Amino acid sequence: MSHSARSRFADIALLSVSVLWGLSFPAIKMATPFVPSVRFVALRFALATLLLLPLLPLIAREARPAGGPGAGGCFGDAAARLRGVWLGLLLAVGYTTQTIGLHTTSAANSAFITSLSVVLVPPLAALRCGQRPGGAIAAALVPAVAGLAILTRPDLGRLAPGDAWTLGCAVAYAVYLVELSRALARAPYPPLLFWQLATVAATAGAWTLLWERAPWRWNATVAWSLGLTTVLSTVLALYLQNRWQGRTTASRAALLFATEPVFATLFAWLLLRERLPAAFPAGAGLILGAVLIAELTDRRPAGA
Repeated sequence: MSHSARSRFADIALLSVSVLWGLSFPAIKMATPFVPSVRFVALRFALATLLLLPLLPLIAREARPAGGPGAGGCFGDAAARLRGVWLGLLLAVGYTTQTIGLHTTSAANSAFITSLSVVLVPPLAALRCGQRPGGAIAAALVPAVAGLAILTRPDLGRLAPGDAWTLGCAVAYAVYLVELSRALARAPYPPLLFWQLATVAATAGAWTLLWERAPWRWNATVAWSLGLTTVLSTVLALYLQNRWQGRTTASRAALLFATEPVFATLFAWLLLRERLPAAFPAGAGLILGAVLIAELTDRRPAGA
């Protein structure tokens, strides 16, 4: 497969990740009346880790040509394990700060501030990886951020404590995207994927045991939401991200992930019967137009 074809396939795979993450928003919202937020994350990632275990040898066999004979098997060598734990800690910080922030800020503010990671990634990637964004990516950021503002309609006139927590989520996720690109250039993705899932499960589980005292009720809605987010929005989505992000740049990946609110809004309309915002066509059009600009005009290899 040519570099151009691999890069195009990577973009399609990462866009699919946005679709799967968008699906998780209404699924999780349906479960929130019954399960404390961080406990849900702990259960989701613990189940994802267990689900990945029997699949890991197959995934490692597929990745062996890229990982090389000294990659340390399914669970990686010491360096790969450390990188995976570091990535998992960044993911755990992102999930936790976003959850705390949602207690004192609106969903619209949370969605918009979290999505600002798309702006933070290019300078971080330039500093950490030497990946300077091309002119097309830089130009696409303008309509992408404008589309996010129109779509989520945040009210940032009065800053709430939750906004600061959510900004911490945006920073953590921007760092995660850049560090994942660096890790994928140095280690095979299967052990990175496993140790990320296991680290989030352990971290969220510890948080739940120490601080989360609210009761929870098990029912069909919780089971459906947990199954959907575990299989599709965690195992499959993170597999695709870890498998294919190394074929593109961190800045390009961040721009593709900016489409997540578009799919979240659509799935909320389909599954929860939420009304589509009047500005949805304009906001979604700007975001998807930004991705199209990058797709048509920026075809530089990763690491360029």
